[in-house]
Parts: sequence; C-alpha cells; structure tokens
Amino acid sequence: MIELESGVKVGHYQHQSALVGCTVFLFSEPNRAVASVLGKAPGEREVSVLRAGNLVESVDAIFFSGGSAFGLCVGEGVVAFLREQRKGFPTQAGPVPIVPGAVIYDLEVSGGILPAPEWGYLAAQRASFPPQEGSVGAGAGATVGKALGLGRAMKGGFGWSRVEVSGGYVDSFVVCNALGDVYDPFEGKLLAGVRGAGGKPVGFFGTSGNFSGSPFNTTLLLLFFSFELSREELEALSGVVHSALALCVRPLATLYDGDLAFLVAGRKRKRAGYLEIVRAVYEGVGKATVNAARRAKGTPGIPACSDIMF
Repeated sequence: MIELESGVKVGHYQHQSALVGCTVFLFSEPNRAVASVLGKAPGEREVSVLRAGNLVESVDAIFFSGGSAFGLCVGEGVVAFLREQRKGFPTQAGPVPIVPGAVIYDLEVSGGILPAPEWGYLAAQRASFPPQEGSVGAGAGATVGKALGLGRAMKGGFGWSRVEVSGGYVDSFVVCNALGDVYDPFEGKLLAGVRGAGGKPVGFFGTSGNFSGSPFNTTLLLLFFSFELSREELEALSGVVHSALALCVRPLATLYDGDLAFLVAGRKRKRAGYLEIVRAVYEGVGKATVNAARRAKGTPGIPACSDIMF
C-alpha cells in the first residue's frame, strides 16, 4: 500500500463474526474542529464541545461506531489509549483527551453483539494511513435503502477519498448507513438502495408499498482539511458538506436519520481558495460515498452493489 502524507490516521476494529465495529481517527497535530448535525435522530458524544466560541478548539481523536447508543462506550477506549500517550487538552492535573464521536444504528444486523470500550483502544492501536474501505470498522454493519425494511435493503460501508487543492488536500471519510439510496453523483446512477421484487435496486422513488422500514439510520462524515481554517469558516462549510451528501444519498436527513458531519482543519498551511475548497468538498464527499457502496461486501439476505448486475 502506498504511504501518503496525512494529518489523520485511521484505525478499524470489527467483531470477528458479527456485523458491527468501530473506526477511530487520530490527529497528530493541533487542529480546529466543528460538528454539524443535520438528521433528527443523532447519537453522539461531546459534539457540543466543538461549537465555535467554546474553549477547546482542537480534538485528539474522533470515533465512529456501530451499536447505536451502546457504541458510545468506544470513546472510553480511545481516551484510555490517548491517556497512555499523554495526549490531550493541557491542565494542571495532566492532559485530558478530547474525543468526540458518533454512532450508527445497526442492531438489527449485529446479532445482539454490542461494542465494548476496548474496541476503541484496539482501533486506535491499529491506526494508519491510507485506510481500508468497505465493510470494515463502523461500516461493518451499515445498510442502505431501508424504506421497505432490511429484506429489501442493500449493504453500505466505509469509504474514503482524497482531493488535492492548492497547497494541500481534503480527505473525506463516510460511513453510509442511510434510510435512503446511494447514487453516483458524477453519473447519476443508482448504486445501492431499495430493491424491487426481482432483487435489483429500484430505489425509494422507484417503488411503492408500505414504507415501514427501519426507523433508525445514520450517515456519518469526517472531512480533514490539511490547511488552516477558522472554526467559523468550518461551520460555514458544513452546509456545503451536507449539500454534497444530498447528491449521493436520497432522501437525506429525514426524521429517521441521525446524519452528522465533523470538519477538522490543520493550522500550518495557508488555506486554498474558497471555491476550490467547495469543489473539493463536493468531489471528495461524492467519491467517498460511492466507495462506501462499491467496496462493501454483501451478507446473506443483504447484497452489496458488487453482488448485483445492473
């Protein structure tokens, strides 16, 4: 695997047999971070810390986990790992690790297996770059197209993409566990979503019936900007991030989605031009979401994009 420069390292852990896991992002240098919640059913930890104007600007790690609210315990393992490394917000009693995170609902496919704090520790230990993609980490139990239930759904997963900009790059990471369908925004093609009676995806807008599927869904995003941006600039860009995701996931941010995005920027390099950043966000979110669908692996009863011939 080609080694790439990166201000963030990514580690996955998933259960050996169950469809559930977690993903940890470690940041080696001071940064600025914000979070933006778009869906109406989020599950998160320490997101309020990241509001512009609050004391703490920098995060030491961010985690994504399966297991719904039970998965929030993964953050404890990440904190333990960072405490051993003596990383965190400086205080007179020693550094306090700042570890926000968010979870997806995958309890219907995880076989009753719930995340444990040590999963976060193990994922942090494995952090490297570039990351593995597909049905790994927090994407292990991800599914999409659930408007007619899991019996008509398809597999989601974890995806990553890097877009170069002047003087730096934007890394986009996505865990796609959406109620809606996944589209390739560059070709307009339906990749994964609600399947018709014949087993092939027809999408939310191509089917009819009793929409009584899973009421709990979430797409999680993390964008890392290798150049300096203020928290106010990051908050302004969060709307662009959700707009880019809306081209990929349809419908998005419903009452039954907990869609949430983290935006993290370095502090060393001069920022690229605004419209160049906007273009990188659209391209990066699009490619990462497509990768999450295309590189997922199917499981009995829930096929992946790669299992179905269009």
